[in-house]
Amino acid sequence: MNLPFKIRSLRRGDRLPLTALLKAQAHFRPAEVQIALELIDLALNQTGEEDYLIRCAESGRGEIVGYACYGKAPLTDAVYDLYWIVVHPDYWSRGPGSALLLQVENEVERLKARLLLIETSSLSSYARPRSFYLKHGYRELARIPDYYAVGDHKLIFGKAL
Repeated sequence: MNLPFKIRSLRRGDRLPLTALLKAQAHFRPAEVQIALELIDLALNQTGEEDYLIRCAESGRGEIVGYACYGKAPLTDAVYDLYWIVVHPDYWSRGPGSALLLQVENEVERLKARLLLIETSSLSSYARPRSFYLKHGYRELARIPDYYAVGDHKLIFGKAL
Protein backbone atom coordinates (compact mmCIF):
# COMPACT_ATOMS: atom_id res chain seq x y z
CA MET A 1 0.00 0.00 0.00
CA ASN A 2 1.36 3.41 -1.00
CA LEU A 3 1.13 6.02 1.74
CA PRO A 4 1.44 9.80 1.41
CA PHE A 5 4.90 11.13 2.08
CA LYS A 6 6.03 14.70 2.47
CA ILE A 7 9.08 15.52 0.37
CA ARG A 8 11.19 18.37 1.73
CA SER A 9 14.66 19.87 1.58
CA LEU A 10 17.52 18.74 3.77
CA ARG A 11 17.77 20.31 7.24
CA ARG A 12 20.76 20.52 9.55
CA GLY A 13 19.17 18.12 12.08
CA ASP A 14 18.70 15.42 9.42
CA ARG A 15 22.23 14.01 9.53
CA LEU A 16 21.63 11.59 12.40
CA PRO A 17 18.41 10.07 10.98
CA LEU A 18 20.02 9.85 7.53
CA THR A 19 22.98 8.03 9.06
CA ALA A 20 20.61 5.49 10.62
CA LEU A 21 18.77 5.16 7.32
CA LEU A 22 22.00 4.40 5.45
CA LYS A 23 23.12 1.87 8.06
CA ALA A 24 19.75 0.05 7.74
CA GLN A 25 20.67 -0.91 4.17
CA ALA A 26 22.04 -4.46 4.28
CA HIS A 27 23.44 -4.18 0.75
CA PHE A 28 25.58 -1.08 1.43
CA ARG A 29 29.22 -1.63 2.24
CA PRO A 30 30.77 0.62 4.94
CA ALA A 31 32.61 2.63 2.26
CA GLU A 32 29.30 3.36 0.52
CA VAL A 33 27.78 4.65 3.75
CA GLN A 34 30.86 6.83 4.29
CA ILE A 35 30.63 8.34 0.78
CA ALA A 36 26.89 8.98 1.17
CA LEU A 37 27.53 10.75 4.48
CA GLU A 38 30.27 12.86 2.89
CA LEU A 39 27.78 14.06 0.26
CA ILE A 40 25.22 14.81 2.99
CA ASP A 41 27.86 16.85 4.84
CA LEU A 42 28.77 18.71 1.65
CA ALA A 43 25.09 19.49 1.02
CA LEU A 44 24.66 20.72 4.59
CA ASN A 45 27.66 23.03 4.32
CA GLN A 46 27.22 24.44 0.82
CA THR A 47 27.28 28.17 0.36
CA GLY A 48 26.29 29.75 -2.90
CA GLU A 49 25.74 27.41 -5.85
CA GLU A 50 24.58 23.97 -4.79
CA ASP A 51 26.45 20.99 -6.23
CA TYR A 52 24.44 18.46 -4.22
CA LEU A 53 20.72 18.74 -3.69
CA ILE A 54 19.01 16.50 -1.16
CA ARG A 55 15.32 15.84 -0.68
CA CYS A 56 13.98 13.87 2.27
CA ALA A 57 10.79 11.80 2.46
CA GLU A 58 8.93 12.09 5.75
CA SER A 59 6.24 9.73 6.97
CA GLY A 60 2.99 11.07 8.41
CA ARG A 61 4.67 10.88 11.82
CA GLY A 62 7.52 13.15 10.70
CA GLU A 63 10.24 10.48 10.57
CA ILE A 64 12.65 10.44 7.63
CA VAL A 65 12.04 7.24 5.70
CA GLY A 66 14.06 8.03 2.58
CA TYR A 67 16.17 10.56 0.76
CA ALA A 68 17.54 11.38 -2.67
CA CYS A 69 20.76 13.21 -3.51
CA TYR A 70 21.25 14.62 -6.99
CA GLY A 71 23.04 17.35 -8.89
CA LYS A 72 24.10 18.66 -12.26
CA ALA A 73 26.76 16.59 -13.98
CA PRO A 74 29.87 18.76 -14.37
CA LEU A 75 30.77 19.94 -17.88
CA THR A 76 27.35 19.07 -19.32
CA ASP A 77 24.76 21.46 -20.65
CA ALA A 78 21.71 19.79 -19.10
CA VAL A 79 22.49 16.37 -17.63
CA TYR A 80 21.86 15.54 -13.98
CA ASP A 81 23.01 12.63 -11.83
CA LEU A 82 20.95 10.91 -9.18
CA TYR A 83 23.74 10.02 -6.76
CA TRP A 84 21.67 8.30 -4.08
CA ILE A 85 18.08 7.28 -3.55
CA VAL A 86 17.66 5.41 -0.29
CA VAL A 87 14.52 4.17 1.45
CA HIS A 88 14.32 2.45 4.82
CA PRO A 89 13.65 -1.28 4.25
CA ASP A 90 10.45 -1.04 6.33
CA TYR A 91 9.09 1.32 3.65
CA TRP A 92 10.18 -0.49 0.50
CA SER A 93 7.29 -0.79 -1.97
CA ARG A 94 5.22 1.66 0.09
CA GLY A 95 5.80 4.78 -2.00
CA PRO A 96 8.57 7.01 -0.64
CA GLY A 97 11.09 5.97 -3.29
CA SER A 98 8.64 6.71 -6.10
CA ALA A 99 7.68 10.02 -4.48
CA LEU A 100 11.35 11.01 -4.16
CA LEU A 101 12.17 10.02 -7.73
CA LEU A 102 9.19 11.94 -9.09
CA GLN A 103 10.21 15.01 -7.06
CA VAL A 104 13.77 14.84 -8.41
CA GLU A 105 12.53 14.42 -11.98
CA ASN A 106 10.17 17.39 -11.60
CA GLU A 107 12.89 19.57 -10.12
CA VAL A 108 15.50 18.80 -12.77
CA GLU A 109 12.91 19.28 -15.52
CA ARG A 110 12.29 22.78 -14.12
CA LEU A 111 16.04 23.31 -14.38
CA LYS A 112 15.80 22.38 -18.09
CA ALA A 113 17.52 19.00 -17.71
CA ARG A 114 17.41 16.74 -20.74
CA LEU A 115 18.75 13.57 -19.12
CA LEU A 116 18.84 12.04 -15.63
CA LEU A 117 21.48 9.36 -15.01
CA ILE A 118 21.77 6.78 -12.22
CA GLU A 119 24.82 4.58 -11.60
CA THR A 120 24.58 1.30 -9.73
CA SER A 121 26.20 -2.07 -9.23
CA SER A 122 25.50 -5.29 -11.12
CA LEU A 123 25.68 -7.39 -7.94
CA SER A 124 22.59 -9.44 -7.13
CA SER A 125 22.15 -7.44 -3.90
CA TYR A 126 21.32 -4.44 -6.14
CA ALA A 127 18.60 -6.24 -8.12
CA ARG A 128 15.85 -4.42 -6.25
CA PRO A 129 17.15 -0.92 -7.08
CA ARG A 130 17.68 -1.91 -10.73
CA SER A 131 14.11 -3.20 -10.91
CA PHE A 132 12.90 0.08 -9.36
CA TYR A 133 14.69 2.12 -12.04
CA LEU A 134 13.27 0.00 -14.85
CA LYS A 135 9.76 0.26 -13.38
CA HIS A 136 10.07 4.05 -13.51
CA GLY A 137 11.06 4.24 -17.17
CA TYR A 138 14.84 4.19 -16.91
CA ARG A 139 16.85 1.97 -19.18
CA GLU A 140 20.36 0.64 -19.02
CA LEU A 141 22.53 2.90 -21.19
CA ALA A 142 25.97 1.51 -20.34
CA ARG A 143 27.74 -1.32 -18.59
CA ILE A 144 31.39 -1.11 -17.57
CA PRO A 145 32.70 -4.59 -16.77
CA ASP A 146 34.62 -5.19 -13.55
CA TYR A 147 34.37 -1.50 -12.56
CA TYR A 148 33.89 -1.75 -8.78
CA ALA A 149 35.64 -5.12 -8.52
CA VAL A 150 36.08 -8.19 -10.66
CA GLY A 151 32.55 -9.40 -11.41
CA ASP A 152 30.95 -6.17 -10.10
CA HIS A 153 30.06 -4.07 -13.13
CA LYS A 154 29.03 -0.44 -13.16
CA LEU A 155 25.58 -0.01 -14.72
CA ILE A 156 24.37 3.37 -15.89
CA PHE A 157 20.64 3.87 -16.19
CA GLY A 158 19.13 6.92 -17.80
CA LYS A 159 15.91 8.63 -18.71
CA ALA A 160 15.41 11.43 -21.19
CA LEU A 161 13.33 14.22 -19.70
